[in-house]
Amino acid sequence: MASKAVLYVSALGKTRKIANYVANGLNADVFDLKKQKSIDISKYDHIIFGTGIHAGKPYGAVVDFISKSKDQLSGKKTSLFLSCSYSNEKGETQLNKVSSELGITDAFFFHGKGEKNRDGMEKSIDIFIEEMQKR
Repeated sequence: MASKAVLYVSALGKTRKIANYVANGLNADVFDLKKQKSIDISKYDHIIFGTGIHAGKPYGAVVDFISKSKDQLSGKKTSLFLSCSYSNEKGETQLNKVSSELGITDAFFFHGKGEKNRDGMEKSIDIFIEEMQKR
């Protein structure tokens, strides 16, 4: 089984909650980029980034980490999830813009307004976890 890591930045806690839930569902390691600036990603096959959005932009710590780690990320699977307030077309537009800027095409967004599972998490996050297990 490929080893996975979830690297995230959260301002208000929503992205942190999603990142920990995803990491638990994938049996992945999880890292808060606000607290851990230097992370050795060499042992991971798949890196999943998570970020909230502020003024239409991902948090700077995610952008900085990806920018500084381009060589280390080369050849690895990368995925992205956004925790945002928009749904439908606005959410898709925001996701496409951010994923393009970060160079990660395997990207998803969660808006928090969808149907919840028994853990109180958006059911679409469970679908995301199932998709990530296949990668």
